[in-house]
Amino acid sequence: MKSSTETTISPKGELDNTYKLLHPLVQTALAERGFLRATEPQRLAIPKILSGRNVLIIAPTGSGKTEAAVLPVLSMLRWGMDKGEFTDKGIYILYVTPLRALNRDLLDRLVWWGERVGIKVGVRHGDTDQSDRVKQSRDPPQMLITTPETLQAILSGKRLREHLMKLRWIIIDEIHELAEDKRGTQLTLTLERIKWLIGRKPQIIGLSATVGSPEEVAKFLVGDDECDIVQSSIVREMKMDVIHPTPTKEDEEMAKNVYLYPDAVTRLRIIRDLVSGNGSTIIFVNTRSMAELLMYRFAMLGYESIGIHHSSLSKVSRITTERAFKDGKLKAVIATSSLELGIDIGHVDFVIQYLSPHQVVRLVQRIGRSGHRLDKVPRGVVITEDLNDTLEAIAIVNRAKSGLLEATQIPDKPYDVLVHQIVSLLMIKNRWTIDELYNVIRGAYPYRKLSIEELKGILRFMSEVLNPRLAYFVENDGTVLKPSGFRARRELYRYFFEQMSMIPDEKHYLVINQTSDEPIGVLDEAFVAEYGEPGIKFVFRGGVWVLQKIVGDTIYVVPAKDTVGAIPSWVGEEIPVPFEVAQDVGIIKEEVSNYVTKVGPETTTELLSSKLGASMDTIKYVVNKVMEHIESGVPVPSHRLVLLERVGDLIVLYTHGGTLVNRTVARMLGEVLTERLGYPVGVQQDAYAVVLQLPRPGIDTTLVTQTIMDIANMDDKTFIDYAIRAIIRTGIFKRKFVHVARRFNVVKKDREMSDLAITNLVELYKGSPVFTETLKEVLTRDFDLDNTYSFLKSLSNGDRRLVTIEGNEFSPMGREIVDKISHRLEVMAPERLDKLVRESVKARLLNESVTLVCLNCGWVGSARNKDLPDKPKCPNCGSERLGALRVDEEKIRQVVERWREGRVRSDDEEIIQYINRTADLVGKYGKLAVLALSSRVRIDDIEEFLPKISNIDRLVLVIHELEKRELRRRFME
Repeated sequence: MKSSTETTISPKGELDNTYKLLHPLVQTALAERGFLRATEPQRLAIPKILSGRNVLIIAPTGSGKTEAAVLPVLSMLRWGMDKGEFTDKGIYILYVTPLRALNRDLLDRLVWWGERVGIKVGVRHGDTDQSDRVKQSRDPPQMLITTPETLQAILSGKRLREHLMKLRWIIIDEIHELAEDKRGTQLTLTLERIKWLIGRKPQIIGLSATVGSPEEVAKFLVGDDECDIVQSSIVREMKMDVIHPTPTKEDEEMAKNVYLYPDAVTRLRIIRDLVSGNGSTIIFVNTRSMAELLMYRFAMLGYESIGIHHSSLSKVSRITTERAFKDGKLKAVIATSSLELGIDIGHVDFVIQYLSPHQVVRLVQRIGRSGHRLDKVPRGVVITEDLNDTLEAIAIVNRAKSGLLEATQIPDKPYDVLVHQIVSLLMIKNRWTIDELYNVIRGAYPYRKLSIEELKGILRFMSEVLNPRLAYFVENDGTVLKPSGFRARRELYRYFFEQMSMIPDEKHYLVINQTSDEPIGVLDEAFVAEYGEPGIKFVFRGGVWVLQKIVGDTIYVVPAKDTVGAIPSWVGEEIPVPFEVAQDVGIIKEEVSNYVTKVGPETTTELLSSKLGASMDTIKYVVNKVMEHIESGVPVPSHRLVLLERVGDLIVLYTHGGTLVNRTVARMLGEVLTERLGYPVGVQQDAYAVVLQLPRPGIDTTLVTQTIMDIANMDDKTFIDYAIRAIIRTGIFKRKFVHVARRFNVVKKDREMSDLAITNLVELYKGSPVFTETLKEVLTRDFDLDNTYSFLKSLSNGDRRLVTIEGNEFSPMGREIVDKISHRLEVMAPERLDKLVRESVKARLLNESVTLVCLNCGWVGSARNKDLPDKPKCPNCGSERLGALRVDEEKIRQVVERWREGRVRSDDEEIIQYINRTADLVGKYGKLAVLALSSRVRIDDIEEFLPKISNIDRLVLVIHELEKRELRRRFME
């Protein structure tokens, strides 16, 4: 078992001075692993941690920062044990990681270090067996590894809470993942609860990837206490480029054969060439859907040795991919942010970001996964698809090189988290004074500005409005009591455990073609929240559909006759493009336009290639696109020139406002125009433009421009009133309101909510903490009133110009916006679509992984389906009696061990029965059975149809039809 810090081996064969500061047992273990010279974060952090300081370590994944935190803490605990201290049973070290599925490599590594110094390391998370939980209660590990959610549960139990009384050190991993969301806010309150419980302040160490606001993250970690920041920056050393590839004739020929467009084939070819020339590569994408799409396209082109990794894959598939990449069996992995975190997948030579990452921090974290040898620097490229995507990537690379990372946004005293944590405090102690509560809560950095009146307001809501109440607030004598009575206490505990996770449960909707009553697929709640209105046209699964109605969790659609104005197929919630990045894109456009006009295209390309640090070919593409626009006679939109283009009933307003500003502008314009016209106005947006679809012909463009200027001339109070009125009518607000209402116990977790019911609920709770918290959340996460107000004010005071153009066709830049927003290129003829869907199913089944169990000798292992022979055999004994499951290998190994030893538990029996049934299928039908078992089809159906299947193509046809049936069954049950 090796760690990425193995790259720091010293040729001298002697531990360096930093490592010599550690306990002798730790030094021996370091020498055993061949770690002789400390990495930069270790050299900077270890002395500070040993001196007892709180420390925030900011360094890229793979730079040894885990050991930088853990080894000095293990040393201090071991020294204390040597002196006869720390000998009582108890948990002395807490290691908290935000990874929802705890990383096996990290666990193995920490257990190894603990064993070498005689310290017991244990793990506690949602999947920990009951028997292991009982053992931990009786005989706790000295170091416990857990998640923020499981830590909540631990504190609710008396035995483990007593063991935590010994706590001296807390290490929080991947703190950048926690700082900006409510999971992290919950953790800060949990830490304050622990400090109150044990009556002292443990030493706290935080581990973080590169962040834009190190001081803020340090305060988030320790509150008012002092914290040293250790930063190992790699940004200035990074080698980054932006590539916009141009299709060749070969690409165009290939595109015809595989039903793809030439530019898509070109991007795939460039990725293949980059992987071939650069070694082990991570290909980062922004969404799970894009990861699946890219993997499927590679499969169509016959590109092998590429895996896939994202949070929605089964655990066995993720682990198999990680191991295959680490062992060199895969040259590349397509991944979402799931591989930004500290998962040890071995050495990474190169990073490809497929399409702009939208944010500087994302790019730095992702490219930072490469390099980490002493003679290596992080290297990566961004591969782009169109003009705005290319300019956005260039702007982000330049901001990264200048160290201009986005500021860390810590939630401001969220009320819903506070309610849950007040309940958790009442579970520890039945009676609190309001001052006691206030002092504990105010210690958490996100609540530093909470007023006593705000706290009283929350307690009144918990005591007087909620039914049953979650607290009993006696305001006259300033006390807060745990509700009495069996029903009230049962409700209190039910609420606490149901709402322990701050990650909202996302609802899914089944999409049905109303004309054929056939299921098409599933849409996320986020898409329905933003766009789910009857009459909306949208691209989905290669066709354009018109939404007819939403009934419960089913969306009924019909095929659209006209594709114009359809909104893009849903690829999941995109990372928002910041206002500043979008403005930079506008600045570059203006710069290119000015240079081209003055010195011509060739000189412009040379000058800007040097200035912007991008390749000549990429800048040449940008210059040609801007020239094409100039030649159309339409002004070039920029950060200072807001272009309004109208063709028919479509208007494109080029703003360069970024995702949140454009969403705010779009909603306000839609609200005011609908009010003035008496008809609903369709609005869409991306980071660079707002698109309006007028409800009828003959509407004068001046009405739209006048409306824009009227909003721009509003005073701040009127502007805010209009904005909030528009925002609370959006699906985004309603969706967030339900999530917040559940955390307040206003809506039960399993209750289905119709749109009408949500609208009524919003009205009922207006002015309450539920409403206030929802508004606070959407105004910081989904909309941007401050930058929108400044942007619009600059139109009224002349700092920006509004230029209007009307014509029969859009300018090149306007056309690009309309094409991208409508995803015209994704719409395909039905016969092509059927073939592509079948190929997609085939690619998915082949790229899945399974855990295999030999019923003859008990061997357990995992494998990718595509790597299996037609007749899989046990590598240990050669038996063909292999069970196949999509369950974690470690869990199955434990079940098999108990089974073979005759210690079968009741919860094992169902798994053993399933193993036997699948082994019968694999024994008879080989790899075809494994592929079928990797689908979403029930085993009863597989047993029925598999005898009639002779080849993979026939299998795919049957599975595709059965998966559609299964989809309907899953939603209807």
